[in-house]
Amino acid sequence: MVLDGIITVVDALHILPHLREEKPEGVENEAVEQVAFADRILLNKTDLVTEEALAEVEAEIRQINAVAPIIRTSQSSVDLGQILGIRGFSLDRVLEADSEFLRDEQDHQHDSSVGSVGIQCDGECELAKLNSWVAALLKERGTDIFRMKGVLVVQGCSSPFVFQGIHMIFGGQPQGEWRA
Repeated sequence: MVLDGIITVVDALHILPHLREEKPEGVENEAVEQVAFADRILLNKTDLVTEEALAEVEAEIRQINAVAPIIRTSQSSVDLGQILGIRGFSLDRVLEADSEFLRDEQDHQHDSSVGSVGIQCDGECELAKLNSWVAALLKERGTDIFRMKGVLVVQGCSSPFVFQGIHMIFGGQPQGEWRA
């Protein structure tokens, strides 16, 4: 098995503030790093922004990574031939961009303002209460939420309820079947 390539999904609606965010000395800008090391960039949510906004995002991406193809997508729909079997990863290119990439004792740190939360609980949830809770969460903290995703058991629904969100955008629906 080999690393075929690094695919980075970029949210066209929300990426610019993240790419332009100034970090303290020694703290990596994760968004910039992900774009810089990508072999393919999926520019997602293109249906939610204007052509002018897309041009601005693409120009910003090109300042960071001038060589990776940018593939415009909506809901991350992409021809798999554009992202699989690409033979895109090159250690030489990575070392050219970051000569310290292979050193174990690199002197950098990730942004401590970014964290993760996991919630696991037994039982079913009521869809109305779930919607109220998510609406309140997004109203209060939506701009701070980089990504959320999960699978829930919803009362009255025989399928898993799969949801995902980024910033103020949230969506979910029953999907597939429960595995035994």
